[in-house]
Amino acid sequence: MGKLDKIAVIGAGLMGHGIAQEFALAGRDVRLNDISSERLSAALGQIEANMVLLQELGVVDGPADPPVSKRIRTTTSLEEAVDGADLVVEAVFENLEVKRELFGRLDRLTRPDTILASNSSTFVPSQLAQAVSKPQRLLVAHYFNPPYLLPLVEIVPGPETDPDAVEAVVQLMKETGKQPVVLQREVLGFVVNRLQTALIREAAYLVGQ
Repeated sequence: MGKLDKIAVIGAGLMGHGIAQEFALAGRDVRLNDISSERLSAALGQIEANMVLLQELGVVDGPADPPVSKRIRTTTSLEEAVDGADLVVEAVFENLEVKRELFGRLDRLTRPDTILASNSSTFVPSQLAQAVSKPQRLLVAHYFNPPYLLPLVEIVPGPETDPDAVEAVVQLMKETGKQPVVLQREVLGFVVNRLQTALIREAAYLVGQ
């Protein structure tokens, strides 16, 4: 697979706007989609605030020209967002039926070689792949909140995911300054969430004692 230059992010909320910011900061052509122009305007405002924070922390240099938010094209049209995309990242809320419905639409609207990734922290690829005709191009790319500060991304292939798709996404993550970790097989909760849940459970037990 070729270089992933054109990226669509579906969902401009808590995770989606930060993921779009990361790709734009790395010079990628980004389209950000959500169901209303108000949500998209709010996302761009949050991205600008994030960039101020990153500059204050010394993570990035002074103000960019043009600002990162100006490098992101926003649209409420899913068709426009994914037109010509090399990679689509789904970042809508954690509802399996909503995600499956969205991936079914993405399956029809994108090129056969477009990689489809979910930022889900809950659902494994095989649960989502039921909605697409080519499960070989679907995987999970699980970012952590906030994605513009935390470098780890869990890359989770499904049983049928093409290894070339995995490698292409891993390479993209490295080029955008992330630290991708590839799971050898899908498992509910992945790795970090399962460890975090175990820690919380033990903490609750200690408090109870």
